[in-house]
Amino acid sequence: MPRRPEEDNPGGAVLFSRSMAAQMARVPLEFLELVEAEALLTPRTTPGGEPGYSARDIERLARIRRLHELLGLDLAAVEVVLHLREQMEELMARVEEMERRFARREQELLEEIEALRRRLLVGR
Repeated sequence: MPRRPEEDNPGGAVLFSRSMAAQMARVPLEFLELVEAEALLTPRTTPGGEPGYSARDIERLARIRRLHELLGLDLAAVEVVLHLREQMEELMARVEEMERRFARREQELLEEIEALRRRLLVGR
């Protein structure tokens, strides 16, 4: 799923030109254009009005290249893999947050049990 241009570029992060992005991701410029045409990557607009890519975009482009070259996936399959990866990352973040909440609640309950034990011992 392509990202909106305002995402991943908070506070005006450095944007690289198309040719620089292609070079950094080790892809031909034609491959970058194909990835854009398939809406797997959306360029942002540089202050000069040219299309540009953030470091995160370049990482994504390199990931697309690896999936395409190393696994032989076509770009439609790459899109599915990227979407599943994003869903997995979101789920993992939710699980981590739930684990933190459960750990806090467990600590609260242990403290409550200890307070009850002390009250019982004092009452004897």
